[in-house]
Amino acid sequence: MKTFLNGLGLVIPTALILYILIWILTQTELFFKDILLIFTPLEYYISGMGFIFGLISVYIIGVLLKFWIIQSIRVFFEKLIDKTPILSGLYGSIKDFFRFLSNMKKNDNNSIVLVEFPSLEAKMIGFITTDDLKDFHNLDMEDPVMVYLQMSYQVGGYALFIPRKNLTHLDMKIEDALRFVTTAGISNNNGDKNEKGED
Repeated sequence: MKTFLNGLGLVIPTALILYILIWILTQTELFFKDILLIFTPLEYYISGMGFIFGLISVYIIGVLLKFWIIQSIRVFFEKLIDKTPILSGLYGSIKDFFRFLSNMKKNDNNSIVLVEFPSLEAKMIGFITTDDLKDFHNLDMEDPVMVYLQMSYQVGGYALFIPRKNLTHLDMKIEDALRFVTTAGISNNNGDKNEKGED
């Protein structure tokens, strides 16, 4: 029975990831195909050109965002979105999520920490999101940083101001740390290795 469950534990996540990837590829291809066909005759269109065109377009947009005029246009449209109740919340959440991942990627070696709670004699894995707290003057802490604590098997978590002295940096990749915390340690590779050969 355990062997079957182990196999199921591999097949279901793999199938789900493949389904999501295929869906993203298909939707990207269809979306950019319609745009590309405006400039390209249908007889010259080859399957996959839409996806490639999409990747190139996203890269070009990323380059253009370095220019002041493009940034001004983006700020203008973001202000319009902020005035729309539903869109503002959705857009802001998605943008903040990618900014969160991007910031942690830039500081991958220093963002994963072990947070110590002396009163509880406990420790948690956390993620430093920012140490720029110049706008917070009333924290009454020595060298505070903002640390995000992910909840296991939950979408959300907690953002806490924590003194740097209570943090110990961990030599972990951000993907491994997030997976470990999100699954409450069940995804620990050492645990998987110990189960090999068991029926």
